[in-house]
Amino acid sequence: MKSLSVILLSVTSLLLGACDEPAINQSEPIRAVKLFDVSQNAGGNERTFSGKIIAANTANLSFPLAGTVKSISVNIGDKIEKGQTLATLDPVPFELDVEAAEAELGKARSAAAEKEEDFKRNKQLFEKGWVSKAALEQAQYALETALGEVNFKTTRLNQAKRARADAVLTAPYQGVVAEKFAEPNEEVGGGKQILSLDAEGALEVSISVPENVISNLNMGMVATAKFGALPGETVRGRVTEISRVAGAGNVFPVKVSLIEPPSALRAGMSGEILLVTQNAPGEHGFLIPLTAISASENLKDSFVYIFDPASQTLSRRPVIPETVRGNLIAVKGVDAGDLVVSAGVSFLSDGQKVKRITTVAN
Repeated sequence: MKSLSVILLSVTSLLLGACDEPAINQSEPIRAVKLFDVSQNAGGNERTFSGKIIAANTANLSFPLAGTVKSISVNIGDKIEKGQTLATLDPVPFELDVEAAEAELGKARSAAAEKEEDFKRNKQLFEKGWVSKAALEQAQYALETALGEVNFKTTRLNQAKRARADAVLTAPYQGVVAEKFAEPNEEVGGGKQILSLDAEGALEVSISVPENVISNLNMGMVATAKFGALPGETVRGRVTEISRVAGAGNVFPVKVSLIEPPSALRAGMSGEILLVTQNAPGEHGFLIPLTAISASENLKDSFVYIFDPASQTLSRRPVIPETVRGNLIAVKGVDAGDLVVSAGVSFLSDGQKVKRITTVAN
């Protein structure tokens, strides 16, 4: 602890001169700060898992009704826009159904009009005492039956129009065509998959975690991803799905969502995910840069600045220093996923609005 005190006192001595400076003028330009993504548990173990990129959202598209495929206007890998026509069925049978339904509805409306005139006539005659009440009731029943037939035929027409519209397959969102399962002139049944569409932008990496490690993973824990398509580069991610049911080989499916994935990445690419597992989250604290921590001379008021991406402001948070590891220090008081300011903390204040320069991955 003595060596830790010396290091912190050295850092603090460089910052004391800032104490006499005037308060920050809010009219000054917004200061840019360098950030560090807290992820590595001081008592954790690094584990690497192989995985494959998948789209965060995938839609399997099909026609709800059977028919003959007339056209498929896209190919695998094509980028498509929301609402774009992707495929069509032969429209002739559906057009004929609409025409037949319209004709039946026309007949039903004509019959209902006749029954309505008959009812009006019988009502007038009944009021004059020229027909019986039973005759009037019979005419009323006939009218109600005819109106019910109109409603039924109207429903049939709406169903035929809906089927005609369903013969055109459109994109539910912007994305990329992942797979193609049918060709023009092919007879397909209702519900048979025609295309698979991956949403553009959002990507995940699917990995398998052994049963002796799965209990050490937590939702939201930070991950580092590496891909052959990006030599020498890393991509940040977070664990967003942990299965409760083991698959083949007693491994558990886990998904890691990539944060701001580069455009070079595609679904189907292989990569590696680095996770820092821990037996007791936060028990040993988390590692942050030495330059991120400020402390008073007696080391009783150590703190860091946490960046809030939503409000673009800083909050001052007390921390408890533990041990130093090179340029990093283990502290208690921060959580995985926190963004701490890693440099220039002597020029900052609680609640200050700032902008980020970059996020430093550990």
